[in-house]
Amino acid sequence: MRKINTILKRNRAILLAELPQGNKQVKVSKEYLLLIGFHFRYMTHQLILPSGLSAQFCYELGIVMLEENCCLIVCDEYPSQKVGLNLA
Repeated sequence: MRKINTILKRNRAILLAELPQGNKQVKVSKEYLLLIGFHFRYMTHQLILPSGLSAQFCYELGIVMLEENCCLIVCDEYPSQKVGLNLA
């Protein structure tokens, strides 16, 4: 259990470091996230967005897979409520 929590905290720290301050979303490559140590298998929850895309969250920060090698890092300010993210 301790090892999983450590991985989740590291994943959150990576997502937070890649999200520019004041922005709620940013595009990055999947390869880059893997290179800096992100573990895609470890997430806290998943949401289906109104657009039909799936967002996998690590606490309040999530990832939406857009293309084969492109991810959108998103921030959910209100994790207990349903999110409507702008994916345009």
